[in-house]
Amino acid sequence: MKLPISVISRYISLIAIVVFSMTGLANAQQDQIGYLGKGKDQYSVFIFGDALAGGLWAGSARLAPDHPKIKLNGRYREGSGLAKPKFYNWAKRLPPTLESKNVDIAIVFIGTNDSQDIRRNGEYLVFNSEQWREVYSKAVETMMSQLTANKTAVYWVEVPPVSRKDLDERLKVVASIHKSLATKAGIRFVETRKIFTTPDGKFAINGTGIDGTVVRLRSRNGIRFIKSGNDKLASIVLEQIERDIAIADGDKQVKDFPVPDSSKIASNQDGDYTGPIFGSSSSDNVALIVIPQNMPVAGAGQSTNVLVSVPTFGSRLSGSSPTADVSGVAALEQLKTQVSKDSTASSLFVDGVWPAAQSGRLDNFSQRSQ
Repeated sequence: MKLPISVISRYISLIAIVVFSMTGLANAQQDQIGYLGKGKDQYSVFIFGDALAGGLWAGSARLAPDHPKIKLNGRYREGSGLAKPKFYNWAKRLPPTLESKNVDIAIVFIGTNDSQDIRRNGEYLVFNSEQWREVYSKAVETMMSQLTANKTAVYWVEVPPVSRKDLDERLKVVASIHKSLATKAGIRFVETRKIFTTPDGKFAINGTGIDGTVVRLRSRNGIRFIKSGNDKLASIVLEQIERDIAIADGDKQVKDFPVPDSSKIASNQDGDYTGPIFGSSSSDNVALIVIPQNMPVAGAGQSTNVLVSVPTFGSRLSGSSPTADVSGVAALEQLKTQVSKDSTASSLFVDGVWPAAQSGRLDNFSQRSQ
């Protein structure tokens, strides 16, 4: 049985109104709580990565031994990377740590061992070839998604410059992939290259230490950091974390240190809004959804047609390609997994209960026909 046009119009209007209200709430809450969500008494900070991560861990421990908000720990493996999982498979080793430990913040410092060909199915994928970039990017995305799915705030540290020119050029490729995927995932990317190079972009073995004096920062091998370098590196990372903690505590404003685009609020406490996408399915099973950037702008003459197509929705589904074919029913099932328990969105999509309309609002339907 087909529904009357008037009923369908009202149904669609309700969706737009509910989405507009909840999107505004999401933006407002994110503006207030920042990257780390709500403030906590203490944050469990884990450092993951290769040998350089071990040095960063040591420097962080020296700089924040009695930090009232930070409890420091780490897991690093010298010689490891994301290009050679047979040596050390981070995709398999990371989940058990996340399951057994309460990791609020992850500092990832990895990649200096990744400027090499990748062996796959008995063949070698040449470094920086199309196939290599595809496989390596997938490995990076896996590590990032394992962390963000755990509601962990990630600070991904840029692969630093090295003295050997040919190796440095290869590591620039690795660093560019990390930065691109970090931006896509909406996680903090901590830059190091500009800090540990000369003004003309060359490798710098010396630099300004944390006390303001010029000291040697890098090892003679041109790759690792010595104690003073690790301390400076740690100060850079910890400064960013402390700023986010200050925002979570309400001591600083989000505008001073904006949340990265596409990021998810790290905290999973009750009341946090995790940004579900709202929508419905039409009678012919086409997904009708609304996304924030297509919301109408306040003012006379603005369009209220904010429904968008299935391919656009598909690009926002986890594991979907940008042109994914997602049916209305599948879209709604995905929405049910994204909403917070006991939220208005959960009532709407899981229980099918419409939120109560405010008196006099369009979806109250209390106005009599003229």
